[in-house]
Amino acid sequence: MRLLPAWLAPAGSFVAVPDDAPIDEDSRWLSDRHLDVTPIPMSQIADLDPCRIHPWGWDATLRHQLSALGVSPQFLPTDEQLEWIRHLSHRRVTIAVHRALGEAFSPCPMELTTPDDVSAFMESHPGCYLKMPWSGSGKGIYRVIDPHGDNHVPRWIDGALRRQGSLLCEVGLDRVQDFAIECQIDNGKTLLTGYSVFDSDFHSQFGAGRVAPKEELHQFLLNQYPALDQVVDNVLTAIDSIIAPHYHGPLGIDMMLYKRENGEIALNPCVEVNLRMTMGMVTAAMGDRHHLRGHFKIENTSSRYHTLLQ
Repeated sequence: MRLLPAWLAPAGSFVAVPDDAPIDEDSRWLSDRHLDVTPIPMSQIADLDPCRIHPWGWDATLRHQLSALGVSPQFLPTDEQLEWIRHLSHRRVTIAVHRALGEAFSPCPMELTTPDDVSAFMESHPGCYLKMPWSGSGKGIYRVIDPHGDNHVPRWIDGALRRQGSLLCEVGLDRVQDFAIECQIDNGKTLLTGYSVFDSDFHSQFGAGRVAPKEELHQFLLNQYPALDQVVDNVLTAIDSIIAPHYHGPLGIDMMLYKRENGEIALNPCVEVNLRMTMGMVTAAMGDRHHLRGHFKIENTSSRYHTLLQ
């Protein structure tokens, strides 16, 4: 897990690892995969000054940690930039993207603030998803199958509302395929850099990703939904307006193909917006930059995480 960013790093880069990480073992792992990246203990990162830092994602805790290690402020985000990242990481941004498209591809999420409103939504939409405003990678998500038979859900709702003030409530759809567009925002413009096709579990957590060239993944999606390119262009235009003026860096937008009651394949154009690197960016880089093929997943074995490409 600690070496995942190495797949995304330019040749000649350093990847920071915990101080107690086995540096020699990590170096061999990188060399065996022909990754021209050097592991370095986190405590030595300031020794690389001047050096541009590209973390998995920015937050106040990471900035404080890097500052305490002696990293120059010029390489760290400002208070204002961190505030914008937090603001735009709120899941209500998905509502703004849906509305900006001007066409109902799928039911738009609803942001609700009281237990009664959330309960009414669950009653009306069996199999719905409740999502905390700030969480990621499938965390903070509760899928409600039976609102009457699940004694835990009322406590979960009360706790989430108390801590974060609202819940994003989404209609459960007949999932066909999870995928994402992977982007980079620079100078106020959103650039599409790749696609990721992946599977997720019952709780919407990443399961495995398909590793293949960008063109192959693109065609795989087009075969199922021919109008994809136009929708993606419209989503990028929406991101240019909503996010790009206030953020630069990596951004992933999760989407989903689903089946309507009449059997038609439809598109949810914005399931999640991630202002950070993503697992999909890793699989996209494996296929595009490193010319690998297969399925990528992470397994927890004996309390250690292992990355597998099969």
